[in-house]
Amino acid sequence: MSATNPQGRQRSTFNLLFRYVFADKPLLYKSLFLLVLATMGDVAGPLIAKVYIDDYLLAGNLEATPLISLLLLYIVLQLSSAALRYMQAISFTKMALAAVQDIRKRVFDRVVRLPMSYFDHARTGQLVSRITNDTEAIKDLYVQFLSNVLGNVMLLIGILVAMAILNVKLMLIALGLIPAVLLIIYLYQKISGKVVAESRALRSDINANLAESIGGMTVLQATNQQQRFADKFSQLNQRYYIARLKTIKASGALLRPAISFLSVLTTVFLLYVFGEQVVTGVAEIGVLYAFLNYMGRFTEPLAEITQRFNLYQQAMTAGDRVSTLLNEQQQHYGEQQSSISSGSISIKELNFGYNNGDMVLKKINLDIADGSFYAIVGHTGSGKSTLLSLLLDFYPVAKDQLKLGNVDINDLSQQALRNGIGLIPQEPFILASTVFANIDMGRGLTQAQVEQAAIAADLHHTIIALTNGYQTELGEGGMRLSTGQRQQLVIARALASKPKILLLDEATANVDSETEQVVQQALNQLRGEITIIAVAHRLSTISHADNIVLLEQGMITEQGDHSQLMQREGGTYRAMYLLQQQAARVEQAELTA
Repeated sequence: MSATNPQGRQRSTFNLLFRYVFADKPLLYKSLFLLVLATMGDVAGPLIAKVYIDDYLLAGNLEATPLISLLLLYIVLQLSSAALRYMQAISFTKMALAAVQDIRKRVFDRVVRLPMSYFDHARTGQLVSRITNDTEAIKDLYVQFLSNVLGNVMLLIGILVAMAILNVKLMLIALGLIPAVLLIIYLYQKISGKVVAESRALRSDINANLAESIGGMTVLQATNQQQRFADKFSQLNQRYYIARLKTIKASGALLRPAISFLSVLTTVFLLYVFGEQVVTGVAEIGVLYAFLNYMGRFTEPLAEITQRFNLYQQAMTAGDRVSTLLNEQQQHYGEQQSSISSGSISIKELNFGYNNGDMVLKKINLDIADGSFYAIVGHTGSGKSTLLSLLLDFYPVAKDQLKLGNVDINDLSQQALRNGIGLIPQEPFILASTVFANIDMGRGLTQAQVEQAAIAADLHHTIIALTNGYQTELGEGGMRLSTGQRQQLVIARALASKPKILLLDEATANVDSETEQVVQQALNQLRGEITIIAVAHRLSTISHADNIVLLEQGMITEQGDHSQLMQREGGTYRAMYLLQQQAARVEQAELTA
C-alpha cells in the first residue's frame, strides 16, 4: 500500500510507532510480569478488607493475632505493589528512550541523505520540529500512553476477576461501563483527530518562523520589519492557541466528565441491586465495601485511559509526520566505487528544469579537458549555480548527458563522486569545532595531509599563530576567523581529499581584494593538476581562465578565453567586463578623494 494512500500512511505510522514494543522482548516480558504482580497486590487490598469486615468485625471475632496478620499482609501487598509499579515504569521508560533514540537517528540519517530537491521547499524549523518535538511526542506514547493503558487494562482485568469472585451479578453491571467508554473514545478520536493534526502543524510553523526570524535578524532589523514579523508570529501563536483550546474542550467534554457521569449511574444501579440482595439475605456488608472500593478504582483506570488518548492522538499525528519524512526517497547513486580517473568533463545536449517544468538549462554542450580552468559567468538566474549542482549530482540528469572522467555521472557511487569533486561554496560552512576537524570533516586524514591542504590554501601560517594551532576551537560559524580566512579554510577542506575536479561557486564574492589574490594564487598552483570550474560574478577573478562560458537564460551564448571575448564588439561578456571595470574605477576614485 502506497505511503501516499491514507490507509497506507496510517499503517506505516502504526508500524513505526509500535515496532519498538517488541524490539526488546526480554524487557517487555519483564515489564508485563512486574505489571501483573503489581496488579495482584492492588486488587488484593479490598478482598482483605472484605474478609476483615465479614469474617471478623461483623462476626465479633476480634482476636489480635489474625487481625495483625491481615494488617501486615495488607501493608506488605501495598508496599510491594508500589515498588513493582515503580520498576515497571522504569522498564517502560527504558523502552521509550531506546525507541526515540533510534527514531531520531533514523530521521536524521534520512534527512542528510535526501536529495537537494527536497530542501528547495523544506523549512529548517519544520525539519527541526520533526526531529525534536515530534519524536518527543512519540516518547510520550510509550511512557504515558502505552504504559498507562497497559497498567490500567491489567488493573481493570484484576478488578473484574476480584468482582466476579465476590458477586458475578454485580460484576456484570460494572462491566457495562466498558463499551460505553469505548464509544466515548471513538467519538473523541473522531472529533479531535483533525484538530490535533492542525496543532502539530502549527507548532512546526512556529518553530520555522522562529528559525527564519532569528537567522535573518540582521536584515529584519535593518529593514525595520520587527513589527511585521512580530505580527506574523502573533497570528501563528493565536491560531495554535485556538487549535489547542479545541482539543482541550473536546477532552474536557468527552473524557473525565463523561466517565464520571457514567460511573455515578453505575454506582447507583449497583447500590439498587445490592439493596435487593440484602432484602433477600444473600448479600454481605463486606462485599458492598469491596465493590464500592473497586468501583472507585474501576472508573479511575477508565478515565485515565480516555484521558491518555489525547497523547495517543498527538503521537499518531507526530508519527505520521515522522513516517512521511522517513518514506521520502533518498538520493540514489550508481554502483561504481572506483574514484574518478581524470578531471575531464563531457556535457552533451544537457537540458534541466526544476519541479515547475521550466527549463533552467537548455542544450548545454561542453567538453572540458583534464586539468583545465573553466569559468562560468552570466547574469543572475542564467543557470550558473544550477550547472554546478548538476556536476555535484544534487539533481538527476538523463543518461549520457553528463560524464565525469569518461564515466556517466549516474553510474558513480556517492563515495566516488565526493572523493573526486571538491566544492568551495560562496557562504563558507564552518563547524563549531577545531580547525583540524573542519578540514578533516571526518575523513580520517592525517596531520600531515591536513597541514598540506592548509599550506595549499595559504592558511597554514594563520593556523599555527592561533592559541592551540590546528586544535583551536573556532566557535559557532568560525567566529575566531575573518571572512577571508573562513573561505581559505573551506578551500583547504576541498583540497584535502585531493579531488580531480574543483568547483567554486562565487568563492571570492565576499572577500577583500587581498584575500582574493591569495585565493587566486592558491588556484594558480593547482592549474594543470586538477580541473577547476569557477562560477564568478566578479569577472576580474576569472580573466585568466583557459575558457570562459557565458550563460544567458540557460543557454551558452559566448565562449572563449578573455582576450577572445573582449575582441567581440557588442558581446555581452565584453560589456559586463567594461561595466565592472568602470564601477571599480569609480569606487577607487571615491576612496582616494
